[in-house]
Amino acid sequence: MPTLSKLKILSFSIKFVLLLLISSSLHAQSTRPTGKSPEKDKKKEEPKIEFPLYNGTYISGDLYGLGGNLLGSDFLSSEVSVDVNLKNKFFPVVEVGYGTTDAWSDNEGIRYKSNAPYFRVGMNFNMMYKKKTENLFYVGFRYGLSSFKYDVSTPSFTDPIWNEEIANPSLEDGIWGGSTSYSHTGLKGSMQWFELVVGVRAQIYKNFLMGWSVRMKYRTSSSASEYADPWYVPGFGTYGSSQMGLTYSLIYKLPY
Repeated sequence: MPTLSKLKILSFSIKFVLLLLISSSLHAQSTRPTGKSPEKDKKKEEPKIEFPLYNGTYISGDLYGLGGNLLGSDFLSSEVSVDVNLKNKFFPVVEVGYGTTDAWSDNEGIRYKSNAPYFRVGMNFNMMYKKKTENLFYVGFRYGLSSFKYDVSTPSFTDPIWNEEIANPSLEDGIWGGSTSYSHTGLKGSMQWFELVVGVRAQIYKNFLMGWSVRMKYRTSSSASEYADPWYVPGFGTYGSSQMGLTYSLIYKLPY
């Protein structure tokens, strides 16, 4: 039979264990997760970046048209564009360029010449507008137009053996047969087209950037001479219903 001192010790032990259990339970309740991670709370506490309406003006020059001609292209073009940063999301843009070509068709002996300015207006949409950076990934559109003159001819050439000038009869008569040379200069043509644009822009040093873009061009309307269709349209490329274009630009952000 337990003594009085043993009963007191047992009673004290039971009370101590119960006290530990209660304190452990209260501590667990106070440290129980609320379902919100500290990272999420921290993100919510970060202030939202508010961009002003005007965030700068950019002037760029395309180098792809010049470089392509140096590498053997029949076309030579150059263009300058100006775009404005609005709310870091919208970039209205104006592009002005000049295109020229003087090319021969080796198979048909036809010479084609043309040179004229072209114009485009449109908008880029910055897909990284929530980030405060000069680096952009954008999509956009353009509407372009060009009114131009062109020459189509089959000029004579020199015989490499006899060193004599020989006519270049490359146009065949589908009814009477035979062929005859021809020359039509100052023919008038025009075209309007729509472009879908995808591009990137990266900062390389302070206010200097560079950018690339890929463009799908779709003709909306055109006119040509009754004597011959144009072969090249400044700003659009080879005459047709659609074309793909590329640009590589050096860009300068104005300091105001």
